[in-house]
Amino acid sequence: MRTSIVELLRQLNGIWKNMNNIQAKPLVSIIMSSYNHEKYIETAILSALNQTYKNIELIVVDDGSKDNSASILKQLKEKYNFYLEIRENNGLVKTLNYILKNLVHGKYVCVLDSDDYYALDKIEEQVKVMLMHPEAGLCYSPLHKIDKDGNLLKSKNHTNNTKSGYIFEDFFMGKLHIPDGGVLIPLKVFQSIGYYDEDIELEDYQLWFKILEKYPAIYLDKKLCYYRTHDSNVSNDEKKMLAWERQVIKKWENHPVYQKAAPYILTRWFAKYSIYDKKIAWKMLLKAIRYPKTFINKNFYKGLKRFLFYW
Repeated sequence: MRTSIVELLRQLNGIWKNMNNIQAKPLVSIIMSSYNHEKYIETAILSALNQTYKNIELIVVDDGSKDNSASILKQLKEKYNFYLEIRENNGLVKTLNYILKNLVHGKYVCVLDSDDYYALDKIEEQVKVMLMHPEAGLCYSPLHKIDKDGNLLKSKNHTNNTKSGYIFEDFFMGKLHIPDGGVLIPLKVFQSIGYYDEDIELEDYQLWFKILEKYPAIYLDKKLCYYRTHDSNVSNDEKKMLAWERQVIKKWENHPVYQKAAPYILTRWFAKYSIYDKKIAWKMLLKAIRYPKTFINKNFYKGLKRFLFYW
């Protein structure tokens, strides 16, 4: 009888330790909307499943891929037993909202693009920071850039990407950049801001505005995600990206910070559109010159040079 009581106490102690461990290591949901990345999908999946942080759930929805992605994902699911759903194409933003509203159980969420992959300690490092800063709306980190074959590319060091705290104004003015893949966000933050706006296709940029306007951010100075550049990257289409960016900014034109940010935003658009579309560039110029700070902005003069001499 004594032995069985001792054994029972040991079991209860083990259960108690496991419960404490789970509380200390909250569940993290890694979510993915997969689309036409048959060449890269396995690398992305394995980078999530092999994290040093073990209390994760991987949720993958294939958004109507036309290549062999769905078949590869089914094979990986059989082997590794993560959540997989194959659906007709709904678009990235709608798919992410569907996952967030219906499938996620974690305290924290990471969005992993199906052509990128994570450093194996990404979740562990970011959860550690977020547990020390429960007030934060997100934790962001810089990225490694790689080519289509996974080779590291040289990239500029964004030394201004070192701010924590309430950084909404700096972000609005374009003084810092939030890399998409290097972010961890509490689920409650998604819920409080109303998730993604489904009428805007630029998913990450619109999200940072909504989060940073309400919450402080935490910067972790460690590259924790590998961002792959290849021909099918949407970000390669600068004209499309500019149109989406303008769509996002339009929603924030009545915010008090807009008047301060406008000369920086408009001159940047003027410089870019001076290459692609002279009519839109002219409209941006007419708006920009209403603000005195336009004339001390280097993009104003870069845009003038392009507008006059780039044909």
